[in-house]
Amino acid sequence: MSNLSPAAKTKMRDLIMLTAGKYGGVVGEQFAATPSIAQDLNDKIIQDGNPFLQRINVVPVSEIKGEKVMLGLSSRVTSRTDTSGVAERVPKDLVALDAIGYELFATETDVALRYATIDVWAKFPDFAARYGMAVRKAIGNDRLAAGWYGTSAAATTDLATNANLQDLNKGWLTQIETYNAGSQIIIGTGPAPIALGSAAFPNLDTVIFSAFDKLAEPFRSEPDLVALVSRNLLSAAEGKYYNIQGNTPTEKQKINTGEVIRTYGGLPVIVPPFLPDGVVLITSLDNLSIYWQDSSWRRQQKDKPEKNRYEDFNSRNEGYVVEQFNKCFYLKNVTIAP
Repeated sequence: MSNLSPAAKTKMRDLIMLTAGKYGGVVGEQFAATPSIAQDLNDKIIQDGNPFLQRINVVPVSEIKGEKVMLGLSSRVTSRTDTSGVAERVPKDLVALDAIGYELFATETDVALRYATIDVWAKFPDFAARYGMAVRKAIGNDRLAAGWYGTSAAATTDLATNANLQDLNKGWLTQIETYNAGSQIIIGTGPAPIALGSAAFPNLDTVIFSAFDKLAEPFRSEPDLVALVSRNLLSAAEGKYYNIQGNTPTEKQKINTGEVIRTYGGLPVIVPPFLPDGVVLITSLDNLSIYWQDSSWRRQQKDKPEKNRYEDFNSRNEGYVVEQFNKCFYLKNVTIAP
């Protein structure tokens, strides 16, 4: 780190030693986190990363492949049996099991910090905390982006071609789209177009209700259902309301407090970070999961004077899970009528 200022060298040395101490590793070598250390790291990513991570499941598992672990209730389990004859009471399966398990893929978050940046950051007394927060936020943001955009898990990913991490993993939307020959999705630009503001779908309520109405019957009365909606669709719906009511003080106050814009089609509306345009997804938040292998977390930090930077290599095995596919309905490519 010869090009670093003396203060920056001290800050970087302290940071590397601090990281090694937390991992129980040796400075200059790769750190392999124990499951308990990995859990602590993951908790900090959830806490300091994107807040939406706190609303879904982020679950440690032991194996690369296996059965889902956050299973929902399967059906009604209360009944009555007349056992005075030959009939016997028959227990019902409490949780829903399907043949689709989970699969994790190697996931690398490797970041670099240029000497010039380190020199600037070294002036802050909380340098280590500031750097750690930045890395955790980056991991959290990328987790969500891949969850929405991911279509495949390439052996070598290409950020230039797939800027939204489409080739990093198989995300939630792709899994719903391909489940049971597409039984849980309607492509809005297909034979029956879905255009917000059209005669068939004059407002967001009608769009959301059209998806809700396609849910399997046992799930329609679930109290935890929400509508996950793209920002462009909600903005279009809000924009029309502003145009009509925005100059009325009482109505404008309702807009600002969220009284009007937070429920559509009878469901709470949430705009998740990085959700692609034109999407409406009816489900519950605890139906979406990220699984990570608790023994797979690796990290190595090193100086790279050839590139005038410091490098931080992070890896783990990670994957995306929809716990109950029948508790979802997905509208894709919803457009906005002119």
